[in-house]
Amino acid sequence: MSFVFGKRARDKEWGFTDASLPRFYNGNNLGVLVCHGFGCTPSTMRCLCDTAVGHGYSAALPLLTGHARTLGELDRASYNDWRRDVAEAYDKLVGAGCERIILCGLSLGALLMTDLAAGHEDDPRLAGVFLICPPIKMKGYLNFSAAVAPIFPFVQTQDGFEPGEFELYYGIATKKLNDIKAMSRLALEGASRIKCPVSLIKAGNDSRVDKKSYDMLMKRLPQAKLVTIEDAPHGIPYSDKSRELCDVFDGFLAGL
Repeated sequence: MSFVFGKRARDKEWGFTDASLPRFYNGNNLGVLVCHGFGCTPSTMRCLCDTAVGHGYSAALPLLTGHARTLGELDRASYNDWRRDVAEAYDKLVGAGCERIILCGLSLGALLMTDLAAGHEDDPRLAGVFLICPPIKMKGYLNFSAAVAPIFPFVQTQDGFEPGEFELYYGIATKKLNDIKAMSRLALEGASRIKCPVSLIKAGNDSRVDKKSYDMLMKRLPQAKLVTIEDAPHGIPYSDKSRELCDVFDGFLAGL
């Protein structure tokens, strides 16, 4: 793996396509909000969206601010921008007439869904929360990357994706790891206010999330069901374990 730093990494054009645009599907009065992770796009979550849409549900897939552009634009985004993005997606489902809404998110998206659910604790529409690899506590190397962000603010790890592949940044705006830490704190603080059913998905081979994250969340979410997908990487929805994840998601939807 080769690394590129500085302005070249900051300004690199990645070639994002329409696959990375936000999506909204008008279906029946059950809505599903599906949120991608840090550095990713809606294209990486399409298997979960397809599962929901296949049942006739409405679905919203927001694109978080700063994503599908450049690392420089990602650096200018904040966690409050991301909170606003998912709140607007939720309101769009409400506006479409959804009487029950399920939240689903990966990584940063899982933190945002936890925070969003906590903010809607008294909303009778909130029917369930499906959290995939929430980084309540990140692996040590990511904490180190956050600490050296003033020295190495932009890092590119690969040239990018091939046409037709899942579209995401192969690089990082390191200062944004501190925004993820802020979201982690908000998610953990708010988790105990969530009373609806929760499914917590753990990747068996996660290189980014400290396993203590699940213990910390389970203490706040006694109603949560923890499911481990063995040998899965952090990005389960865009890995060879996506089918197994969708089966678990399908079961969660059926149970509601």
